[in-house]
Amino acid sequence: MLYPMIRLICSSVMIFTLLGVTPVWAARLEWAIIGDAGQWTAEARSVQESILKTPVRNLILPGDNLYTSTYAEVWNHWSEKNFKFDVVAIGNHNAGYPEEKRFFRMPGEYYSKLMGTARFVILNSDNVDTANAQAAFLTSELSAAQEPFVFIVYHHPTYTLSHTHSWDEKKNFQLAIRPVLKKFRSKITALFVGHDHLALLAHYDDLPVVLSGAVKEVRSDTPVSGIQDGVAVTTDWMFNTKPHWARLTLQDGASAARVDFIRASDDHLVCSATLKTGIRAELSTGCASRK
Repeated sequence: MLYPMIRLICSSVMIFTLLGVTPVWAARLEWAIIGDAGQWTAEARSVQESILKTPVRNLILPGDNLYTSTYAEVWNHWSEKNFKFDVVAIGNHNAGYPEEKRFFRMPGEYYSKLMGTARFVILNSDNVDTANAQAAFLTSELSAAQEPFVFIVYHHPTYTLSHTHSWDEKKNFQLAIRPVLKKFRSKITALFVGHDHLALLAHYDDLPVVLSGAVKEVRSDTPVSGIQDGVAVTTDWMFNTKPHWARLTLQDGASAARVDFIRASDDHLVCSATLKTGIRAELSTGCASRK
């Protein structure tokens, strides 16, 4: 029975292709975004258990990947469950850049990675000494980018998103990359950041910012919205006090990506947003409640 079934599937794919219709099983890539997760705690366990109820096993880590102990003692809990560290950015909590690069097999402190229809550009916002070099690297990557989706990943938000941290903690880095983000805005789909221990979606003018630093020591805060150095910073949705994770989904042939914020305690999808390159994110109606 296996051979006829294979023939049926192959024939169906050919028919859908000839009709110009994308079959429902077209290639789909998914990642879990979990920032500020560098300690194995009850909250981290709850986030992992929530992700394990889905097919997602690929991770995007926007920094603060080690608070205490060792990388192995924290992240073996994940690798033993077949999680892969696809995208890793360095935060201000680490055991040193060389050790972090070695453990996660990163090609450098900052680098670029192509996966499916997306280009990920990963920076090290903790290293202000290389700020100009990173800005030049980002310029080069964005100049060359032809992919439908371009995501930039680093740890420290470029404009203030919480009352705990101010953007100028890594001032030289932020001042170096701000002009690059503005110049190539039309090529950028979204920023993924951490540091603030919150789950939220914001915009810098019309540039979407996904913050999923809501694993360890989840904080309570209120939205930060207003003009900062000539840029309109708006908090469109946020959640306080409970661990969340964000799921990024890319579907082959789709003109938009999707990000879902999921509350770990009950696996409830509390907010979704559609991401299209060069324009504001479109939030689902459920996001407005901020519950």
